[in-house]
Amino acid sequence: MDSNSIAAWSGLVGNVIAVLVAVFSLRKAERALAQSEAQSLRSLERADLALTQAQQIAERTLRAHYNIDGAMSAIAWRDQVIALHDRGLTPAQIRAIMLLEEGGAGYEAGNGRIDDIVREVPRPSSTDPGRVSPT
Repeated sequence: MDSNSIAAWSGLVGNVIAVLVAVFSLRKAERALAQSEAQSLRSLERADLALTQAQQIAERTLRAHYNIDGAMSAIAWRDQVIALHDRGLTPAQIRAIMLLEEGGAGYEAGNGRIDDIVREVPRPSSTDPGRVSPT
């Protein structure tokens, strides 16, 4: 073999080795990319789960606040009804006053019927402030 053949074969072997190294490197990079994509997908799934849980907690908290506000509204409504009842007003007179408040028409249905609230509440006697008499 002459020196030109040896040089050609050496160049060819060198190129084949370079191609093999490049192929192995590409395969290794492809596996690393696949692992990275899988990890990214798992991270996104965990983030979605955390977001869903946070949204559920926020919705439960909002419902709890709404329920507390509703209970406080009902208590205030009943306190007002009983205070007017203690002043001697009838359920019809109390209703007329309570309906004057903005949105008052819907309050009775949600916070308790005036007739039901005052039905069993004794009214203070006009002659003896310490004594109560049934209505």
